[in-house]
Amino acid sequence: MAQRKQLTWAELRVGLFVLAGLFIMAVAIFYVTGAGILGPKYRLITYLPEVEGVTTGAPVRLDGVEIGNVETIKLTPHPQDRMHNIELILRIDKKFQESIRTDSDASLITEGLLGNRYVTVSRGITGTVIPNNGIIPGKEEAAMKALVERGAELMQNLGTLSDDLRGIVDKVQNGQGTLGLFMNDPSFYRHLDATAARLDAMTTSIQQGQGTIGKLTSSDDFYNKASAALGHVDDVVVAVQQQKGTIGRLVYDPAMYDSAKTFMDKGNGVLDDVRAGKGTLGKALHDDALYNNLRDAASNVRDASAKLNSNEGTAGKFFTDPKLYDNMTGLTSDLRLMVNDFRKDPKKFLHVKLAVF
Repeated sequence: MAQRKQLTWAELRVGLFVLAGLFIMAVAIFYVTGAGILGPKYRLITYLPEVEGVTTGAPVRLDGVEIGNVETIKLTPHPQDRMHNIELILRIDKKFQESIRTDSDASLITEGLLGNRYVTVSRGITGTVIPNNGIIPGKEEAAMKALVERGAELMQNLGTLSDDLRGIVDKVQNGQGTLGLFMNDPSFYRHLDATAARLDAMTTSIQQGQGTIGKLTSSDDFYNKASAALGHVDDVVVAVQQQKGTIGRLVYDPAMYDSAKTFMDKGNGVLDDVRAGKGTLGKALHDDALYNNLRDAASNVRDASAKLNSNEGTAGKFFTDPKLYDNMTGLTSDLRLMVNDFRKDPKKFLHVKLAVF
C-alpha cells in the first residue's frame, strides 16, 4: 500500500509540472499575441478596403504604442462601399479607451517596404470616447495607395518609353536617320574601312621614319638639336649668373639699379615741380594767362582765315583774286623769256657806255 501511495505522488508531481508548463505557455501566447492578459479589455469595430498581410493576432498600435491586437477578420456580407469591404474586431486594453475618440481613425501600416502589416489608430483629441463595440472610422493606407498610384504611373511611362524605343528601332532597321544610315548604308562602312586603311598606312610610314612626324619620332637628329639648344640656353643662364655679358651686368650690377633709382627720383622731382607750377611746363599747365593768350591767338587766326575766305583785304585778294593769278602767270612767262634771251646774247643786256666830260 505504501508503494502505491508513492507512485501516485510521483504521478501527481508530473501532472503539476505539466499544468504549470501549460500555464506558462498560455501566458506567453497571450503576451505575444495580445496586449497582456492582465487588466480589462474592450472591443472596437472598424472597416477597411483590404487587409492583405494582416492576420488574427496582429498588433494594434496607438500612435506607435501597442494597445491591443486584432481579434477577428471577416468579409462584410453586403458592403455599402469599398471602404466597408472587410470588418475587423479590435481587442483593446481598456486603459487606452480615453485616447480613442470619434475623431480617431484606424488604418494599416506596413513595416518597411515588404514587412508585416499592423493596425494603427490615431489618437483622438476633441471627439467623444468610443464605447465598447463602437465603430472607429477606417482609412485606406496612404503609403500603399501612393505606391500603387506611382506604380501605375511608372508602368504607363515604361509603356510609352517602350513604344518610343520600338519606333526608334523600326527607323534604324529601315535605314532612316543618321543611326539608320550608319547601321545599314554599306557605303559608310566602305568609307570607314578606307579611312582605317589610310590611318594604318600613315602609322606604318611614321614607324618607318617617313615624313616630318616620322622623322620627329624616329630620327635622333631632332633630339640632338633640341639637346644642343638646351645646352646653349643653359650656358647663357650660367653666363648671366656669373655676371658676364650685357644681360648679366644688367641683372646683377647694383650700379644699374642705382642709376635707374636716381633717374626715377629725378623724374618724380620734375613731376612735382610741374604739379607745383614751376618752370615753363608747369606754368603752361597751371597759368591761366597762357591759356587766354592761346585762346586769343586762335580767335585771331580764325578771323584772319575768315577774311581770307571772304576776299577781304590784300591777303584775301591775293589768295582768291583770279586776275592776280593771271598776272603772276604772265610775269613768270616774261621772266622765263628774258632769261632765255640773256643766255643767248648776254652782251645785249651788259652793254656799258662810258662818257668823259
